[in-house]
Amino acid sequence: MTQSAIYMVDVDGGLRRMTPSAPENEDRMQTLVARHPELITDGDGDLLLIRREQAIADGEDGAGRWSLDHLFVTRDAVPVLVELKRAVDTRLRREVVGQLLDYAANATAYWQAGRIADSFAKTAADAGEDPVVVLREFIGDQDAAVFWAQVDANFKAGRIKLVFVADEVPRELARIVEFLNDQMRADVRAVELRWFAGDGGVITLSPRVIGETERAAAAKRSSGTLEPISRDQWLEKRFGLAGDAIHAGARAFTTVVERLGGKADIPSTQGSIYAMFKDNDGKAFYPLHLWAYNASVSFSLQYLYKRSGMQEESVRSQLLSELAAIVGPLSTMNLKGFPAFKVALLADPVIASEVEKWLANTLNRIR
Repeated sequence: MTQSAIYMVDVDGGLRRMTPSAPENEDRMQTLVARHPELITDGDGDLLLIRREQAIADGEDGAGRWSLDHLFVTRDAVPVLVELKRAVDTRLRREVVGQLLDYAANATAYWQAGRIADSFAKTAADAGEDPVVVLREFIGDQDAAVFWAQVDANFKAGRIKLVFVADEVPRELARIVEFLNDQMRADVRAVELRWFAGDGGVITLSPRVIGETERAAAAKRSSGTLEPISRDQWLEKRFGLAGDAIHAGARAFTTVVERLGGKADIPSTQGSIYAMFKDNDGKAFYPLHLWAYNASVSFSLQYLYKRSGMQEESVRSQLLSELAAIVGPLSTMNLKGFPAFKVALLADPVIASEVEKWLANTLNRIR
């Protein structure tokens, strides 16, 4: 489609002609979108950059096979996967669609709880910023632990947004995007980010969103709010055919939490059961999560390591070693991550009792 020139009017009434142009390279586009994600938003509101060139694995234990151009999240904890191409790139027609669907399918299948939070923390640290401060500015009064848990749950459930960005979106891609957006649970759209150049190196960008039809948007709004669910219903829905050991372990998990004065509850996204306790000041914290997608219990250090009593690595390392001595090897020994063990282990009363003692000691340390 031929683009016409646009005109800028300065404060003195002068007219500046901006002619159709194109980004000199893909990195220029990526940098601008990373710094100014409002260029590609619509009704989502602001976006928080998680990572540029986010690695995507193709297996539970696989390394990063692919690299996603950008990963963002919305304030509603919805992950946004973004892939950019210039109009001159011949892959923009169809290959880019398969590419982003590959990313989405494998990321939702193999993403580990806490990985998005880890990626965000690394991005903030690389920029010389405090991730806690940056996140607080973005989510306001929301609880950080609950926010990240909702992000993980949305990712695993496929409640994501897929965004194609190009300086010119061909009709073939626009039709594919509109079709996918009508058919998929995920929101799918393209953003045509038109470039115009003027004298002195001035660039004007004109975004146009493609794909979010009113029909699809209305259907996804209505399906995005999950009906309330009891804990028993959650366990049956998530682990119905998983076997007696997982069911017994899950019941032991909630029993241990409640016996120590905590609350085992389900977040709005229904991807986990979180263990919530309160410190001496009445503020909530979340030391454990029972995750639906892999029937594991995580010691959620990502949410704890900055708390008083947990800031020393030696303390976290000791608690982690003590837990591993009870349940065996953990999924990771990352002192700022989500080391986890299979919930079925708690079906053994001896292990459940030892984990309860360990958790009681951990709570005292955190408080």
